[in-house]
Amino acid sequence: MNPTKEEIFDKAKHAVMDLDEIAVEKIAHEALEAGVSPVELIELGFVEGMKAVGDLFEEGKSQLAEIFEASHIVESGINVLRPAIMGSKNDVCLFGNLVVGM
Repeated sequence: MNPTKEEIFDKAKHAVMDLDEIAVEKIAHEALEAGVSPVELIELGFVEGMKAVGDLFEEGKSQLAEIFEASHIVESGINVLRPAIMGSKNDVCLFGNLVVGM
């Protein structure tokens, strides 16, 4: 059974929160195979995971190093998505790790 987009986004968010680089890369591949927009995966999965990690830090439940590690992990996921983003027919620009839709 193929996962829904929402399930993929949720898995991506939790993989970032768990600081699981292998899972993030695997989910990025899974999303591409399922036809999920790379930009949507970044916005609704990876960025939401980063927000959750930041919230934990603000609550005193995590260390600053975990924010940096989560950022590195998201970068690994974006690297998997980069060829699909750059080959997209949509008006999307990639500046380092910043993805901008036009």
